[in-house]
Amino acid sequence: MRSIGRRLGISLFVSLLLAGLLISQGALWWLEREQREALSDSLRDDAAGVLTAIGRGQNDELTLDPTRLHPAYRRPLSGRYFVVEVADSRWRSRSLWDATLTLPDLPGMDEALQPGPGSQQLLRYRGEYRMNDQPVTIVVAQDYTPVMTAYSRTRTAVLIAWLVVLLALAVVQQWLLRRGLSPLRQARKEIEQLRGGQRNALNEDVALELHPLVLEINRLQRHTEKQLQRSRHALGDLGHALKTPLAVLKNRCNEPLKTADPALHALLEEQLGQMEATIRRALGRARVAAGVTATNRFCPADHVPLLLTTLERAHHRSLQVVVEGNQLPAQPLERDDMLEVLGNLLDNAFKWADSRIRLTLDDRDGHLHLCVEDDGPGIAPERRQQVLQRGQRLDERTPGDGLGLAIVSDTVAAYGGELSLGESAWGGLRVELRLPVPAAGSYSEAPWP
Repeated sequence: MRSIGRRLGISLFVSLLLAGLLISQGALWWLEREQREALSDSLRDDAAGVLTAIGRGQNDELTLDPTRLHPAYRRPLSGRYFVVEVADSRWRSRSLWDATLTLPDLPGMDEALQPGPGSQQLLRYRGEYRMNDQPVTIVVAQDYTPVMTAYSRTRTAVLIAWLVVLLALAVVQQWLLRRGLSPLRQARKEIEQLRGGQRNALNEDVALELHPLVLEINRLQRHTEKQLQRSRHALGDLGHALKTPLAVLKNRCNEPLKTADPALHALLEEQLGQMEATIRRALGRARVAAGVTATNRFCPADHVPLLLTTLERAHHRSLQVVVEGNQLPAQPLERDDMLEVLGNLLDNAFKWADSRIRLTLDDRDGHLHLCVEDDGPGIAPERRQQVLQRGQRLDERTPGDGLGLAIVSDTVAAYGGELSLGESAWGGLRVELRLPVPAAGSYSEAPWP
């Protein structure tokens, strides 16, 4: 996917390049035409000068007086030449030396250049005159090679200068593009923050062109939050409304019923368990779907110390609790869910630990890693999956309903995370969680200009 800014920059650069080439080549062509016109006027003056050097001799014949010619016509291969034809006579400038000057077929300026002596390129002019009732043809020529050489040097210099100017313009253009597109980058950053729960709405003090878009995004965000909140409340109300009938049915599913009708007791117990699990999963999905906002994000630095203080007061045990990584920045995870997860894990650790508990938090690889360890009796490997089932307890002597790790497992599954039980370095239980965290800059895109 190509960047709009990059496409815009390339388009502007190409347009500058083409415009510069066209303008520079047009200017050089115009200068060359002007130079040729100036030389054409000079050749006409030269033809008139040669004509004034023609006079009458003793026998009333036309003669050419060399002393009245320009000195360049007497210097060999000077680059200025002439040929005069009068009746049967033909005079030529000494500057031609032993070379031959071809005469144009038509009077006036000859547009085509004619090869001359010493690899010169000659610009020629043919004039037709009459003196003493005799036709006089004068052809003057001038070497055009210096003009062509100067034109070539000028074209090269102009091309180099234009490339330098073009590079400077490209740098300025990129700077202007970056500055012009900075509101888009800021809006994109705020959208990422909105998605990560770091803000509730986009800043509406933006450029005029972006203002309608930002307003619509904020309206959509508010509408989505209201819809999700209503859905969550509806599911929560439904779950709470079903709890009472389920509790009544579970109370009826007692030992007398099991004795009187074992098949009915087993059927009720199975169906009630499935209904409870379905409600629990629906409520978990509703919590996750509601998303994270700036007000309900999980902040380890603020929430973990309060949770530990509450558990210490509730258990009245003198334990060494070590917390590592609680200074992490606020995470885009729902605060109540994380407090419920950590509360259940730490509550179990406070119940079973002998003297030490360690909580480790770490964010890496796009995941939040949580680890709770204690030095208690631990859980045998073959029985670790059993404690993840709702209502299953390994020791009936400790108060509780066996829901702690099951709730943790359900919440982790709702977030698409991973839960594992193992043995800590102290011989107790080690619970590890790995929860995916939406990255603030996880969009796939080409670099902005």
